[in-house]
Amino acid sequence: MADHTAALEAFGRVAALAAEHHTGLDGATRLMRSHAWVGGGAPAFAGALARHRATLQTALTGALTSLAHLVIRHGGPAPALPALTTSVTSMSATPATFQGIDPQAMAALISALDHAGHTLPPAATRLAAELSAHGLPANPGHTLGQIADWATAQSADLRRRLTRIQQTVPGTALPAGLAAYDLFAAHAGDPSAARTLLARVAGGDGAAITSLLALQDQARDPGLAAGVHAWWRALPPDQQDRLIRLAGLGLLNGLPASVRDRSNRLWLATEKARLKRELAAATAELDNPALLGGWERIANGLRRIERIERELRPVAGHPTPLLLAFDVTGQGRLIVSWGDPDTADITVTSVSGLTSGLDAAHGDLQRSRALWQQATKTSGEQVIASITWLGYDAPQIDPGIFDPGKSVAFESAAAKGGAALASFADGLRASHSPSGRARAVIVGHSYGSLTTSHAAVLRPGRLADDFIFVGSPGVGVDHASQLGVRPENVWVGEAGNDPVAALGRFGTDPGNASFGAQHFPVGRDVYTKAHSSYWNPDSVPLRNMGRIINRQKDELDHPEPLNEQPQVLMPELAPDLALKPNR
Repeated sequence: MADHTAALEAFGRVAALAAEHHTGLDGATRLMRSHAWVGGGAPAFAGALARHRATLQTALTGALTSLAHLVIRHGGPAPALPALTTSVTSMSATPATFQGIDPQAMAALISALDHAGHTLPPAATRLAAELSAHGLPANPGHTLGQIADWATAQSADLRRRLTRIQQTVPGTALPAGLAAYDLFAAHAGDPSAARTLLARVAGGDGAAITSLLALQDQARDPGLAAGVHAWWRALPPDQQDRLIRLAGLGLLNGLPASVRDRSNRLWLATEKARLKRELAAATAELDNPALLGGWERIANGLRRIERIERELRPVAGHPTPLLLAFDVTGQGRLIVSWGDPDTADITVTSVSGLTSGLDAAHGDLQRSRALWQQATKTSGEQVIASITWLGYDAPQIDPGIFDPGKSVAFESAAAKGGAALASFADGLRASHSPSGRARAVIVGHSYGSLTTSHAAVLRPGRLADDFIFVGSPGVGVDHASQLGVRPENVWVGEAGNDPVAALGRFGTDPGNASFGAQHFPVGRDVYTKAHSSYWNPDSVPLRNMGRIINRQKDELDHPEPLNEQPQVLMPELAPDLALKPNR
């Protein structure tokens, strides 16, 4: 009888101890569920927290079960086991790209872990003593001690990281990715190839930049640009100044726009000097016919560099252009921003399609400047940045039109371009100064609208806040809502005389009512001039695009409709494009 009474009393003491401590990690769990920390290493940390919380409750339940069996062995009735599980049973930490932390909630999370680290050790000691006194294994007590050690270590680590953030970034608004990669990546599990490559770049390894650019083009890691931004921010100024001279550094999405511009201009000058030397050497050997192809390649690269230099000359009444990317090889690349996208309230990225590329960049740059000027006229105090994005191999009217990987009649080029555009948009978000009112707008023209859609599918709800499709042959989806924004934020403009817009080849024709987008008028001039005249100075479509960029839809121009039947002025495109739908 004495043994039964002693076992029952021990069961009661342990039940009281369990009632006090089984919720020891619930506070931290609730804070993670309320998004104290989003992205970066948050999912891995939340998983570890869930496991330790479950282990805590399992250990206490196991101790009580052992004591209950002891009571029964001593002839007493089975005592009722209390329920030691609570309703907070799963983690909801966001596994996507890092967004930020709530410093106050993070401080509360640290406090909750601190509390567990201080209260669980004495509970572990008492539990082990109760079990040992009755000849039972003391493992549950040791488990509580291990959980306490984990909580203490986590609170110390998170406090150190939070303190660094608060010392580095004034206020509570944190740039996307800063805390995740530089300060909170300890819980990310896999350190990732990107982190290893960034460490190599920090040591001056130019080959690592090439590898990073390959990862960037794949667009598989939506947090890559945020990691690049945080890595750069953490470097000392003198090291930044050395690295900015590395060839290709300015192509990395996530670097500040001003850094990209400076790095790319330095690289452009270096490439120009190199090609001049090579051209002089090749010219001296022109009597050898076998070397003629090399001479033409060098001369073409030099011509392209000089073309870029001309395009970067300041234009009166416009902001100084920023060179965000370039490549003079192959079809070429060029990304230029009129206005700083890192500080702009509205960033407009223009994506061109058929026949666009470095050699035809002048017209695309003019259109971006026209958009900047038009949107700025009605933007009030909002600051506009307008970007020409020639960041992929757009289809051309050449023999490649019969190659499914390059042809305007297929989606392969748009799929590759969409990945590059998604990565570029990741970089714009990562490097933008924190702002509650900043918006991103993407204008997709012609085949560029299909490229834009591919990027939107890769980054649902994150690529842009508004889409404007102009002269679109289709965007590869059947409804505007599939682009990750509300249909009222998807706009379509098309001229009746635009043969490309009439195709509807890729998915539902965006001009159809069933697509669900809003339409903006394009007026008489575009109706008669068609596919590339939507940006004509002071034209109806240009004015309306400026209004849409500023979300002034109630102020759109609505000219009188044209009555006469239009003529198709671009018949040369129709035979190549009017193929069966590629579904």
